[in-house]
Amino acid sequence: MKRILFLAFCTVLTISVVAVGQGKQDKKAMKPDPALAMALKNMEKVMLDMKMEDRPKYMMKVQEQSLAHGKDLFNETKLGTVNRSCNTCHPSGGTTSGEAEIPMPLKNGMIPKLPIPTLIGAAAQFPKYKVPNDAVIQLGEMNNNCIRMFMMGKPLDLNGKDARDLAAYVSSLSNGREVEVGKIEMMNK
Repeated sequence: MKRILFLAFCTVLTISVVAVGQGKQDKKAMKPDPALAMALKNMEKVMLDMKMEDRPKYMMKVQEQSLAHGKDLFNETKLGTVNRSCNTCHPSGGTTSGEAEIPMPLKNGMIPKLPIPTLIGAAAQFPKYKVPNDAVIQLGEMNNNCIRMFMMGKPLDLNGKDARDLAAYVSSLSNGREVEVGKIEMMNK
């Protein structure tokens, strides 16, 4: 956790140095978009308005709230329409060791069933290729795949709090695991 805080602090510090340098440019020519304006406001709140010794505590509080909200979403059946949650197939982030049926047939009428992997360590493999997307995807997109395909729900806005918090919680299940970006595990051997 100390490493995460240190990396977050270094990122914020780097961005603030860049922002100060840009502030010396012609301010009339620099009209920040709303996302940049929000980022600068947040940086001012933490970097300028907050005492140095209060920053780590604040950052930890925000992180803990995000993880708690993500865990709530993980257990929420209202993300879908078939009374399933992420926890239904992945109890406590693990696996039921069974298969999950996608409640929609393929064009040949087959109802696909896929093995249920554990999520413990899974986030350390993203980004990686996934067949439903026919692309290399991020963890949030994988979460949306499950919400759409197994829970029959609407995908989360990947820029929204719910998607970020769910991804943070699922990522926390990989703490201490070796990062193996793109690792492909063959399920049907």
